[in-house]
Amino acid sequence: MTSKSVLALSLLLLAAAIVPARADAIADFKSGASKDCPKCDLAGLDLKHRDLSKADLSGANLKGADLYAATLTGTNFSGADLEGVRFKRGDLTGADLSNARIANGNFHAAILRNAVLKGADLSNANFNRTDMGRADLSGAKLGGAMLYGAVLSSARFAGADLTGAMAGHTRLNGANFDGATAANADFAAANLRGASFAGAKLDGSHFDHGDLRDAKMAGASLAGANLPWADVRNADLGKANLDKAVFYSADLRGADLSGAKLTNGVLHRAHVAGAKLDTTILTGTQMPDGSTHP
Repeated sequence: MTSKSVLALSLLLLAAAIVPARADAIADFKSGASKDCPKCDLAGLDLKHRDLSKADLSGANLKGADLYAATLTGTNFSGADLEGVRFKRGDLTGADLSNARIANGNFHAAILRNAVLKGADLSNANFNRTDMGRADLSGAKLGGAMLYGAVLSSARFAGADLTGAMAGHTRLNGANFDGATAANADFAAANLRGASFAGAKLDGSHFDHGDLRDAKMAGASLAGANLPWADVRNADLGKANLDKAVFYSADLRGADLSGAKLTNGVLHRAHVAGAKLDTTILTGTQMPDGSTHP
């Protein structure tokens, strides 16, 4: 037998060995004999209430699977296809979902404390009433995602895309949005106290009745943003772009707007005692007393 024939036979035997091994891995996973099944095709499986804590499912295809109320603490889903997966009421504490595809996923009332979702596609996902304290969503895609009533204290969104996200009544105190894009997002009545938005793009976003005390928004862009009745006390808005921003009846006491561009905006009935407005560009803005700044 020639050396080429030997090589060809060896490759055939290796391929034959690999296929049954993968099939056995999927069978073991389905039966519950094993938790691990990286890169397996597990699409559409019913895994409700399953204990998959610390399992290795990296790169697996779980598209459309049902993981309702599953135990997924420390589970590795990195790079997995989780589109449309139901994680509702599941426990994903410390789980790794980095770079996973989870568009349209349902995480309603799930626990994701300290979970890693860096670079994940979470477009239009449902995170309503989730507990995501200290979760890392840096660079994630959250366009159109729902985060109503979620707990995201000290979560990281640096460089993330939250365009059109709905985060009303959400706890985001101490969260990091540095360099994030959240144009036309809804943060109405959200707790953003002490949150950092350095260089973030927040054009057209809504912060009605929001708590932005001590927020760090220096250099951020809030053109056309709506902040009526917001609590912005002691926030740093230095050199921010506030063109056409609305601060109607907002509390800006002690806020720093040094060098900010607040042109054609609204400060009517706003509380500005102690605010730093000496170097703020206010051309065309409606002032607290109802007059228009020349």
